[in-house]
Amino acid sequence: MDTRYENTTHSVRQLQHELATYLALIPALMWHIDAAFNEIVLTNDYKIPGLGNKVPLVLKDLTLAKTLVHSDDLGAFYGAMDSVRALQPATVAFRVGDEAGLWHWLFLKGQPVQNESSRYVGMIGECASLVGSIEDRGAATMRPDSLELLDQPSLLVEYSGKKVVAANAAARSFLGYGAVADFPSFDGMIEGASEQYRRSMYEHLIFNTTWRGPLAFRDASGIRRQCDVRLRAGACDGTNLLWVGIEPVLTAFSAPVLLEGDCAKLCQALDKAQTEVQALQALLEHQPEGLKAEGVMLSHIYASENRVEVTGVGEPFKGMVPHTCYPYIGSIAENLVQYSLSHMVVEETIRSIRPIDWALFIPGGIHSYYAEPYYEEDELAYVLIYCSTKGGAFSSGGLPACKDALLQLADRLKRLSND
Repeated sequence: MDTRYENTTHSVRQLQHELATYLALIPALMWHIDAAFNEIVLTNDYKIPGLGNKVPLVLKDLTLAKTLVHSDDLGAFYGAMDSVRALQPATVAFRVGDEAGLWHWLFLKGQPVQNESSRYVGMIGECASLVGSIEDRGAATMRPDSLELLDQPSLLVEYSGKKVVAANAAARSFLGYGAVADFPSFDGMIEGASEQYRRSMYEHLIFNTTWRGPLAFRDASGIRRQCDVRLRAGACDGTNLLWVGIEPVLTAFSAPVLLEGDCAKLCQALDKAQTEVQALQALLEHQPEGLKAEGVMLSHIYASENRVEVTGVGEPFKGMVPHTCYPYIGSIAENLVQYSLSHMVVEETIRSIRPIDWALFIPGGIHSYYAEPYYEEDELAYVLIYCSTKGGAFSSGGLPACKDALLQLADRLKRLSND
């Protein structure tokens, strides 16, 4: 078979150049979303004549969209964007006004990426005929008897009751179970995933036969292990099965940590704190080694009431009223729970489609942040967020960085509430 491109640096660069050229020729704005981080990334730099940078802003900030989209089209546009945020296929035609008072008919098409449960691709242009196929569809299934041929931890799960019916040696070793009969149900192992997240996962399987995304497995010792998981639907002897491919997330100790001396200093500073603001100031002054945040924010989570209360210290939050309320829906906390994340790094807020980023962080000049949750009795109680006015200020690799700091902060807040 004749291959045009060799596996060389020159050929890869040539291919990248040609792909960039092709994208630049498409008369539409191409974009993709990483739903776990609520981040939208523009794939090309196409600007619709007369609208300039308005189109990307319409996608990112729904509050701004209300002032730009024709009032008659707002309902349809918001409905389509709800589908986009739910990672469902979306198609809509709507009008956006330019500075000259003219209305431009735009066409938006979005589609979830096959085998990538948290990723979504789309385009938006001025001509409906631009829309073509977003991606090739189709999924393969795995033969049940090939499980032991895989080095990757793999399970076979009965779809109806979620019972584990087969597990290869790698899966038994990774999760700590001696035999298949010892495994709990699949849903029992991923109990940390929200009901909404599991429902969307299984719905995606029904219509697409495959799914991929982050899941935390509880092993035999009760420890949650963060993994990248692939699911594929199959059948054996008339029984519907799921093949579960598990890729453990590497946790090389590259994240910032509180050194013993710093931990003692933080403990002393927190003991002196008489208010939540003073406690956060202590966290800002005694950060984990390697963090260089300019602001620290604490979010109290009240998910059942659809609200979070945030308090911030440091230059980006100067003048902020403590315990300012925002909706839980669209918050950092919602993403942490929905995707069972141990922590979250946003490298550039301007790429975000998360409402809280546009309402709070971007107006304050915050370009990147690190967020880590704190649970009490399996309920999310707090999210601690270190913020920077510089993009890419925090590393996305390694273990959670603020576990010790969060434990000390939670203990101090409890003592303050009892005083």
